[in-house]
Amino acid sequence: MNLFSINIKDLTLEVIIGILESERKNRQKIILNATIEYDMDEHFLDYTQAVEAIVNLLEYKMYDTLENALEGICKALKLDFPEIKSIKMSISKPTIYKNCLIGVEILKKY
Repeated sequence: MNLFSINIKDLTLEVIIGILESERKNRQKIILNATIEYDMDEHFLDYTQAVEAIVNLLEYKMYDTLENALEGICKALKLDFPEIKSIKMSISKPTIYKNCLIGVEILKKY
């Protein structure tokens, strides 16, 4: 088994995400970071396709919580890329507070 990791750092998007009324109407900035571990013996994992999948999900799903976004993205990535062995991913909202960065992280092992 040859395990490799793809690192996605500071993927920055403006999306509809959140439960507050203002968050459902106005796009807000988010920052996504991820480490995706995969088995190269099974298949090559095209990182451009993985990033495109993440961007498409965040732009079109309009998740209500960061937790639901992380769960949904992980589930979709695993379906698209069965060679994935683990995903560590975080989404932060840099404009919520001026003096700190707020976010949520998930770790999925398959």
